[in-house]
Amino acid sequence: MKKICFKELIKEIKEPWQPKDVAYINDTAMRIAKIDGEYHWHTHQDEDEFFLVLKGRISIDTEESSVDLTENEGCLIKRGTRHRSRSKGPAWILLIEPIKTKTKGE
Repeated sequence: MKKICFKELIKEIKEPWQPKDVAYINDTAMRIAKIDGEYHWHTHQDEDEFFLVLKGRISIDTEESSVDLTENEGCLIKRGTRHRSRSKGPAWILLIEPIKTKTKGE
C-alpha cells in the first residue's frame, strides 16, 4: 500500500496540459494535470471524464453551457460531449477516466 500526497504531486507538475498518471483502479486512471490558459475543444466519443479541482479555479465549457469550479469541486463530462477546460491562471486537477482515454481528445 502506498500513500498518495496530492500536495506533493502538485509541486512536481510544472508543465501545463501534460497529465501524469497517479493510480489505476481496475480500468480507470487517476491523472493529475496542471491547467493554465485555454485547452482546445475536443470530444471523447466512448469515455466519460471527471474533473476535480485540487488547487486553483477552472472553467469547463460545453456547447450548451459553462461551469466554474473551485478547489474541491468537480464536474462529470459525459461521453460524446464536446468540451474544453480553461483557467485564468495555474490550476491543478485530478482527472478520473478510463485508462484508454486519449487525453488530448479525438
